[in-house]
Amino acid sequence: MKNVFTAAVISMLALSVQADVIPLDAKAIDLGNISNAETNMAVIKDFSFTRTADTPKKVTIKYEVNFLKEDCTQYEVQTEEIPEFKKVVCEASNGGSFLCEEKIFSGLYNAKTECVAKGSTRLSSKGEVVLNFSKAVKLAPGASEVVSVNLSQKNMNEESTKAVGRVEQSHSLYEVKNSRFGKNQINYKAL
Repeated sequence: MKNVFTAAVISMLALSVQADVIPLDAKAIDLGNISNAETNMAVIKDFSFTRTADTPKKVTIKYEVNFLKEDCTQYEVQTEEIPEFKKVVCEASNGGSFLCEEKIFSGLYNAKTECVAKGSTRLSSKGEVVLNFSKAVKLAPGASEVVSVNLSQKNMNEESTKAVGRVEQSHSLYEVKNSRFGKNQINYKAL
């Protein structure tokens, strides 16, 4: 009875781990907004992906993160009075003389929206990381590997994230490096 219970717990744990693994079955995978909107804390998340023989050589992982920006948080409408004023307006006439007359311009009120308080506002920023498997081991049909990517922000004032890749489960050895050129890319190279 004890062995049956232990086997049931192990199989439930295995299923829960498998449920969080995302298959790499398209050239682009959108994770959506990965920030926690309730706590408004910097992102530090791990994502696991299953690589198979059908996985493209390059897969773009797209995501959004929330960040804070200093901006206006309260506005008021201010009215500005422009009083009535007079001007002498002249027009040229025949013979080089000018015909001048005094004109009265009525006053008016201009309404302007002005910032009266500054603070933090929450915005979202789109990001992406490319998983490059062009130098990875070619997998046989039915074989799979599990790779993971850690996405993290330094703090909530940063709109960018840092991506770090790892190989979690594989029958091969890999060197995993972030590309120094171009966009955010993680290269998986078989040793």
